[in-house]
Amino acid sequence: MIRPLVRCGAAATFACLAVILSGQPAGRAQDRAAPSGEASPMVGTTQSFVACPVYRDTDMGRKSGCWLATDPASARGYDVTWAPIKPQLGKPIYLEGVVTDELDTCGGVVLKPVRVSVLPGRCPATLVPAEAFVGRPSPPATDVLRPASEPRTLPPPPYDRRDFQIYFEFGRDFLIYQHAEVVLEKVQLYVQASQASQVLVQGFAATDPLVRSGRRIAEPLELAQKRAEMVVLALKRMGVPAAALFAEWHGSPLPTDLEGGKLPESSKRRVTITVTP
Repeated sequence: MIRPLVRCGAAATFACLAVILSGQPAGRAQDRAAPSGEASPMVGTTQSFVACPVYRDTDMGRKSGCWLATDPASARGYDVTWAPIKPQLGKPIYLEGVVTDELDTCGGVVLKPVRVSVLPGRCPATLVPAEAFVGRPSPPATDVLRPASEPRTLPPPPYDRRDFQIYFEFGRDFLIYQHAEVVLEKVQLYVQASQASQVLVQGFAATDPLVRSGRRIAEPLELAQKRAEMVVLALKRMGVPAAALFAEWHGSPLPTDLEGGKLPESSKRRVTITVTP
């Protein structure tokens, strides 16, 4: 069944969100909402749950809207706008993010860094008004692929063995826009400059199951193979010699230092490219 677009009234946004998440009648929404006097979660702690995302329109101009998600366990609202992959209206999300003490301009505790994965299934497609929240302009990407017409400069020596990481959404082998292609070009340029003898592509899948908000979160080992093969294909198309490319895939990976080690579960969904001169 396709759920209709839901618009929450300005006077009771979080009560409305509680109803959406719980599926309970409106009269019980206030029972589920976090008490106004409840202490905020500790800054620096990691929050991870599955939720139905909500988009808040704001008055600050183009791309100033906010993405919110409410933890079903605590009924506390979080601002997940800083995720590089944005939620989709009407689709559940799995998220992992770190609590900050940044100013609340959207209507939730700000998570940063934060990663969001869009999951199968359906949620109400929910929009809420700006109310008193001004939002903020969408931050520009810090590292983007330059136009192909611009000349590239090869990285200087020394040329040692070097690892590159490409990260993925949960359950997907899709190369994320404004992330994967930037890393792939860095690999291609380093291979060219160092005259690499081997480029090892290791795909990883987060196969160890977790339970988040009552939902089992685990990836199949086959996904690690698909991720590795996707990256190998991309590197071949970018001119990396096929004879130098080797692929492996593994489950149950150890975390990397993604965002300073603050997002260990998100870091397990990756491909590691090791370039050996």
